[in-house]
Amino acid sequence: MTLLQHFVLFVSSILFATSELVIDVQPNVILAEITAQLVINCSITNNKVQHLDVIRSLTLSRYNETLKEFFDLITLEAKTLNLSQLVQLHHAQISFGNLYISLTLHNPTQFDAKVYRCKVEGDKTNAANSSIVAKKEVEYRTNTTALIEEIRRLKVVEKNDQCTLEKKDLTASHQKTKLHFVGSSKVIKELIEPLTLTCSLQNQDHNSTVHFMYILHEPNDVIVTINKYQPVVTTKQDSNFNMAKGELSDTKLQASYIEVSWSYIKLSESGNYFCGAYVMGPDGRSERLNEVLEIIVSNPTFDDLVKVIPKLLRQADKEKEKILENKQNIYHIQEDIKSKQQTIISIKDGLDTNRKNINIIKDNLETSRQNIKNITDDLNANKQNIASHNDQLDTLRESVNSLETQLANFSTALRQIKEDIENGPSISCRQINSTHNRVIVKLLSRLKVMCDTKTDGGGWIIFQRRINGKVDFYRGWKEYRDGFGDYNIGEFYLGNENIFNLISTEQYDLRIDLEYNNKTFFAQYENFKVLSESEKYKLQIGKYSGNAGDSLSYHNNKYFSTFDRDNDDSSSANCAELNSGAWWYSHCHNSNLNGQWG
Repeated sequence: MTLLQHFVLFVSSILFATSELVIDVQPNVILAEITAQLVINCSITNNKVQHLDVIRSLTLSRYNETLKEFFDLITLEAKTLNLSQLVQLHHAQISFGNLYISLTLHNPTQFDAKVYRCKVEGDKTNAANSSIVAKKEVEYRTNTTALIEEIRRLKVVEKNDQCTLEKKDLTASHQKTKLHFVGSSKVIKELIEPLTLTCSLQNQDHNSTVHFMYILHEPNDVIVTINKYQPVVTTKQDSNFNMAKGELSDTKLQASYIEVSWSYIKLSESGNYFCGAYVMGPDGRSERLNEVLEIIVSNPTFDDLVKVIPKLLRQADKEKEKILENKQNIYHIQEDIKSKQQTIISIKDGLDTNRKNINIIKDNLETSRQNIKNITDDLNANKQNIASHNDQLDTLRESVNSLETQLANFSTALRQIKEDIENGPSISCRQINSTHNRVIVKLLSRLKVMCDTKTDGGGWIIFQRRINGKVDFYRGWKEYRDGFGDYNIGEFYLGNENIFNLISTEQYDLRIDLEYNNKTFFAQYENFKVLSESEKYKLQIGKYSGNAGDSLSYHNNKYFSTFDRDNDDSSSANCAELNSGAWWYSHCHNSNLNGQWG
């Protein structure tokens, strides 16, 4: 089932400082076949948390998408340091200490890509129980490039080969083939020095074939790959990335290689770089070679900046040459303008000729006037024919009057049908069929709602609509709970309590339709819910689709706030009062669709 909402979109975002409860995940993206381990750290800085005088426990939890709730994994008692593992974890390692928990998952899979929550529980000054949470999401990325597919295939081949490959064959193989991975420098000055990485393989056995080579950066995924009989493929699009090249040779006289280069390096590009190659022997068995190279990117010193000045001066000289070239182009443009000015003079001369032609046309008009007089005489002769046609028109008018009477009777019947639809109780808007875009109906609960019968197949309940700003939406908690506005004016809010009662027993979708500069946009969310007043009408939405942009997910799982009921996440401001509206504010909003009109 579905709900429809009409409003104007306002977007804003506010950033706030982090709390004293910290959750950290490394890495935050699990890469298929690459990520070796996932580490989740849950800790409290300075051994205390704001608003808690006594800390009783620290708990690490993981979100279950099916049940839509968090399940506790590990709990640490603060006073006794007693650790309780609540869920059996395979291939996992746990460490803990004074107000911290660390969970390491080896060879993580897609199952481990979830939202992790760190919760601290304790007591306030008034002895009231309280808790604070922090969350981090771990994503799972499936890379379908040739690299991952080739790694998977060759891992299987390598595993089968290892079952039968004798130790002496492995020793001989390594003597024949060696992988070299070098950089132009291992320590690079940020934004100043270039970097080139070259990975080469000299194949001593002409019967062996190099099938695949790659270079990847440990935190940032694959940089470049090359397959047999295919060109080099790179994923880098940064402005500082120069080029990638490579070749897989069939002979031992020429080395196979792959090479990448940057004009300058950023601090984020520091870390371990891996080069890998897959070689197929004459007996059909594969060999996988790997080398790692650590690149350190350091901040430039003052002396480094002084040394780079000559380079900058050379670049300035090149810019001067470009300026001179541009001046020359401007000169040519000015000459072109002069030529066009001469063309304008010629056009003016042409206008004089046209004036003479106009005088000739005036003479022709006089002749035309005489012709018109003759036509007028003909028209007078046709008046008698018109009188005859008028008689026929009278007959047609009588027929039209009869049709108008029939139309009036039809309109009366149509109004009666509309009243029956509006006054008779309906189970939902899905039962309503009407030629009108929107109709008012009374549900079995005796609640009057406006139904949209056309948008996306119809069947939508409109719970908020704004079209002209005639209704003031800056109102308090009670009015937003009970609803306000006028269906006749076309601007209203159905009321949070009515919305909760409508959608609490079944599954609904939320659809937002917007119009801006005569263009229409929409955003649709699955599994739309508004919880009860005791839960502060908390908003819950699911998967987004549409073309308006996803601005509402920022407000997911937030409480409804008004100027007289501040339930937002901001500790320094009342978002409803600050933004003249009422909404499911966080810090404060990405959308404010009950805010000030205009």
